[in-house]
Amino acid sequence: MSTGPTTLPVLGDSGRRARRRLPRLRDARIRSKLALILVVPVAAVIALATVRLISVGEGAFDATRARSLTALSIDVSALTQDLQAERMAAAAYLAAPQQPADAYNLRVRQTQQRVDEYRAERDRIGEVPAALRDRLAAIDDHLATLDGTRQEVLDRRQMAVAEAVLRYGVILTDLVSYGDGLAQLPGDESLADSRRAVAAFARAKSSVAEEEAVAFTALTAGQLDPEQFSSFVATLTGQQEALVAFSLAADPVQRALVDSTVSGDAVGLADRVATDITRSVGQRPLVSAQDATAAIGAVNDLMRWAEIQLQDRLLQQADQARSDVIRQAVVESVLVLLTLIIAVTLAVVLARSLNESLRRLREGALSVANHDLPDAVHRLQNMGSVGDGGVEEIVRQVRDPIQLNTRDEVGQVALAFNVVHREAVRVAAEQAALRTSVSAMFLNLARRSQTLVDRMIGELDAIERGEEDPKRLAQLFELDHLATRMRRNDENLLVLAGADSAVPRRDDALVVDVLRAAQSEVELYNRIEFGTVDTDISVAAHAVNDVVRLVAELLDNATRFSPPNTTVVADGRRIRDYVLIQIEDRGLGLTDEQLDSLNRRLAAPPSVDVAAFRLMGLAVVSRLASRYGIRVELRRNVEGGTVAQVTLPAATVVLPTNRGREQVLTRPRQPMAVEQTPLAPAGHAEQFASAATSAATLPDQWRTPAPAPTQWQSPLDSRDTAPAVSAG
Repeated sequence: MSTGPTTLPVLGDSGRRARRRLPRLRDARIRSKLALILVVPVAAVIALATVRLISVGEGAFDATRARSLTALSIDVSALTQDLQAERMAAAAYLAAPQQPADAYNLRVRQTQQRVDEYRAERDRIGEVPAALRDRLAAIDDHLATLDGTRQEVLDRRQMAVAEAVLRYGVILTDLVSYGDGLAQLPGDESLADSRRAVAAFARAKSSVAEEEAVAFTALTAGQLDPEQFSSFVATLTGQQEALVAFSLAADPVQRALVDSTVSGDAVGLADRVATDITRSVGQRPLVSAQDATAAIGAVNDLMRWAEIQLQDRLLQQADQARSDVIRQAVVESVLVLLTLIIAVTLAVVLARSLNESLRRLREGALSVANHDLPDAVHRLQNMGSVGDGGVEEIVRQVRDPIQLNTRDEVGQVALAFNVVHREAVRVAAEQAALRTSVSAMFLNLARRSQTLVDRMIGELDAIERGEEDPKRLAQLFELDHLATRMRRNDENLLVLAGADSAVPRRDDALVVDVLRAAQSEVELYNRIEFGTVDTDISVAAHAVNDVVRLVAELLDNATRFSPPNTTVVADGRRIRDYVLIQIEDRGLGLTDEQLDSLNRRLAAPPSVDVAAFRLMGLAVVSRLASRYGIRVELRRNVEGGTVAQVTLPAATVVLPTNRGREQVLTRPRQPMAVEQTPLAPAGHAEQFASAATSAATLPDQWRTPAPAPTQWQSPLDSRDTAPAVSAG
């Protein structure tokens, strides 16, 4: 059977051009395609995970920065408190020209220490949000001018109390506004409300401090003018608005903390002082500057204590929010990474599993196509017999080439491929069984026919020995020669059936005797002439019979397919350690295509089929040549016709220096039922020679004419219609 091509077909020029025009993706390997399929979703997952991780990281960074800014607000509040105290010390120092500057300098040193702490904390934070960047820049600029203000206060040169209070008030306003900017930062709602509440309370405290400064300035002047009254009322109004905003934004804990801290006699005293000051517009004040400062300052101190507690609680909330955000960031990062790892791992595992299945399927299919199936078919073709178990036993012994236990589509394809492989082996086994049966039939028929022909030859030999009439003896000779050719046909059938046709010889035979024996088996023997034949070269005993039959087929073919008025020349020469037998005819010859086809048949023994029986001579020659490694080749004759060259290897040739040495048989021989006389054409070669001599010496009217050759035909016309005896 034919297994078909096992490699990819070669594309022509048009196929290559079309392939170049098509995308190269379809030619990519499965591994590359799977990798490309996985790259897109994995890249998308990685991109989304990266975006989420960046978002979570930014949230954690913002929470950390908000906590740092909240910690900075504590320093700002402390600085505000010290700067308010420095302002009041500066006002007291300017209000009493004879008072020394010790108290003021002490406050300056304390405030400067707070300024240094604030700047150190500010530098540690680095970049800040846009909502606070301008406020901090304004604070830094005003703090840079603080030393100049202090120096002018100490010099007391044209520096009034109101101007000193105003200059310090500008810086204090910027410091208080920091809390409002902090409240605008994004974040948790409860944390944002706490920031707004603390900022509102800081504004209320700043209004109380401003109230203290305005009251001290007005009372030291001796009376409260309308402008100072408006400023004082503005501080009270701002204080009330800030406390209302605090109540709206603060949670119950913050409100309870403020209510419990900023309360009592100090608050009542401060309210009475404020009432007395508002009643003193244009009149002599009802309270002194020191009493007003002490009463309002006490409330400021209580509010400072409440502010510290509110800021500590806000810082704790910021720490908690930062911890929550960082914890969430860590959890989400771990989950995202785990999801990504699981997704990538699962994709890689599935891709490797699919790629492994496809790889095993591909390797198994290529192995079956290139090796397993051709080898199995070749073994079945060369099998002598199928065996007792029959075809089913051979099929049961077939191993599945693709071992895949998966139940997916790839596994189903592998299972189907195994079934196809098993069925292909079944077909090959059935063909082998059929060939075995045909060979057995040929062998049986050839044996029976050979037995009958041998009996007929024996009867003819007995009649020839008792016949004295030359004419009748010549007729008997023709019958004897015809029987010999019939026996050659039976022997050809035995060769095609794979059996031996004769008992092996024990003695070597000269090449010239081999050629003569082959000539005696040809119908048109009288057209054969011998050219140069080395007489000291012999054919090994184990190969004599098959070489005679091989040369006889070639001689018969040359005489049949050449004009009847031409001769066929046979030569036998020694060339180094081998012998070259050359048979030339003067026919029309063969075309190059015919020579190539016939030489391929001669080089490889064909299977027994219809073509083998149509060209039985060539099939027999090929089978016999393959037994001993003999090379048979047809080539064109330069003088017209065809030349058949038979190259006998050293294993089948006995050179003069090797005579007497034991020759090793190249294959076992099977005994035949009837043994012919070596090199004799039919029965007895001597009788054949004497009959031919007698016939040659008779008168013309008694001489039996030579067998007339058949009508000459061209090789192409005659090879298809020639009888089975012809070699084709």
